[in-house]
Amino acid sequence: MRILGKIEIEHQLKSTSRNIVWQLIGTADGLRKWIADDVKLEGDTLTFVWGEVWRHHEMRQATLLRAENQSRIRWSWDDEDDDTYVEISMVCSPVSGEITLHVTDFTTEEDADWLCSTWRHNFDSLRLKSGV
Repeated sequence: MRILGKIEIEHQLKSTSRNIVWQLIGTADGLRKWIADDVKLEGDTLTFVWGEVWRHHEMRQATLLRAENQSRIRWSWDDEDDDTYVEISMVCSPVSGEITLHVTDFTTEEDADWLCSTWRHNFDSLRLKSGV
C-alpha cells in the first residue's frame, strides 16, 4: 500500500503580468517551456514527454480537471488510480504586485525529496527560459 502525502511549494516570480504567467502555466506551449520537453493538449487530455525518442524517453498522460483563466490549472495523472492531482495556481501580492506560484502535488514519503527537487529544477527552467 502506497502512503501518499500532499506537498505544497511556493515560488515567487519576477513578474507582475498575470497574462504572461498564465501563458506559462495554463497552456501547452507554456508548460513545454519549463515542465517537459513536449506538452500537447487535445480536448481534456494533456500529454507530457520527457527526453528524446532515441534515448531515455518518458511519456505520461493526464486529464485536465480545471483551468481557471489567469488563476489555476489542475490535472490528474491517468496512470494513478487515486484522488491525487497536480495544481499550479497564481497568487498576486496586493503590496508588490508580484506573482507567486503555488504548486500542490502528491508523492510517497520516500519520493518527497525527489519531487521537491524536480519542482525546483522546473522553477529554474522557468526563470532561465522565460525570465520570470
